[in-house]
Amino acid sequence: MLGSFLNIFRIPELRKKVMWTVGLLMIYRIGAHLPTPFINPAKMKEFFGTMASGQGGGVFGVVDMFSGGAFSQMTVFALGIMPYISASIILQLLTVVWPRLERISKEGEAGRKKITQWTRYGTVVLSLFQGLGIGVWIFNLDVAMLQDHRIVFYLTTAITMAAGTCFLMWLGEKISEYGIGNGISLIIAVSILAAYPSYIATGYQQATVNAMSWLWFIGIVVIMVLVSALIVLTQEASRKIPVQHARRMAGRRVMQGGSTFMPLKLNTAGVIPIIFSSAIMQFPAFFIPYLPDTMGAALGNWTNPSSRLNPYDMMGWEIGGAVALLRVFTPYTIIYSALTAFFCYFYTALTFNPVDLADNLRRSQAFIPGKKPGKPTSDFINYILVRITVIGAATLIFVALIPEALNVGFNIDFGYAQVAGGTGLIIIVGVVLDTMKQIESQLLMRHYDGFTYKGSGSSGSGRRVRK
Repeated sequence: MLGSFLNIFRIPELRKKVMWTVGLLMIYRIGAHLPTPFINPAKMKEFFGTMASGQGGGVFGVVDMFSGGAFSQMTVFALGIMPYISASIILQLLTVVWPRLERISKEGEAGRKKITQWTRYGTVVLSLFQGLGIGVWIFNLDVAMLQDHRIVFYLTTAITMAAGTCFLMWLGEKISEYGIGNGISLIIAVSILAAYPSYIATGYQQATVNAMSWLWFIGIVVIMVLVSALIVLTQEASRKIPVQHARRMAGRRVMQGGSTFMPLKLNTAGVIPIIFSSAIMQFPAFFIPYLPDTMGAALGNWTNPSSRLNPYDMMGWEIGGAVALLRVFTPYTIIYSALTAFFCYFYTALTFNPVDLADNLRRSQAFIPGKKPGKPTSDFINYILVRITVIGAATLIFVALIPEALNVGFNIDFGYAQVAGGTGLIIIVGVVLDTMKQIESQLLMRHYDGFTYKGSGSSGSGRRVRK
């Protein structure tokens, strides 16, 4: 494995891609510490310190996690890349319900460029709207330095944060173009990773003052390793469907038939459902500044991942022991789980069409044993796909709810509990897997050993494989 990593730096082109990626990500992390103008940093730090002392850090705790701490510091990257994700979701949903947009999406490269351009415009509009909402919210907190110039402060905050989001969008596209991996996903993963040291420090501090046992401090790390293995297994697992190829003529040659397998991934959508669900669950928080105080407080409870509002509290039931884990199912977690399951099926339907696959098999004179070509084949593939996606979606939801379960059932600090699982760990593991696959394909294309290659030279010497 070490030799395979060293091979990355032996290939000039791949080394250049990695250096581009690292350099652009460093620019992002530097920009995450540039403050927004006219905001009192001392008062802002005091306010978020008070929020962090509560369960989960308040309604904007998840927003802060996806911005790598930029939101709590109220920097130019406070909105992160989530407005771009929200705009992408809106465009993809419109592609399904709007025939004109669907036709454009099928126009190949030209259609893709046009949809990408519309996504950029949508990102600007959403980031301006959310930035204005943050400006109203901050002004009401009395942390703004321009108390006598309300409109100027609103416009400055909205324009600054919209510019930060647009710069991140550009940065992600440049990483995808010149670097290695998906730029947007890497920015999100790095943002989440930036919060992990503070989570671990919080856990260590709690164990030191006996607020949490050392057994749990070590146990969270063990759970993280096991959950990471489960995520990798889910992302890589597939259901193999046997395919039989008939003997056919190619010119004057007779092509012999044979048996192959068609793999259907357990989780075809990857980490996209988690990213989309998180983006949607963050979006209502930016409506709070525009609502009356009573409605804003109610929306805050329903969008807060650490909210303890649930049917058991409403009914006044006394619960304890293992049954207390049922308190995990708050309005937030129920909506979040439903959205994750929906996007698992929605994105799978967008990227994998059983009808087209059945037609391609028929054209290549291949068939699934026991199934007639055409509609029976597509129905069988859809039958398998629907059922394995249930397992993939259930695994994502299970891992995403682990921090809630640890916090509610075992009184573990919500921040440190996120090390053991949750949305962040799913995204980090998924992005790392995707990036490693791209690096491995570059290595194998240049006759170097990949990360999982077991052939000659796998000892890590970096020598070329003989043809």
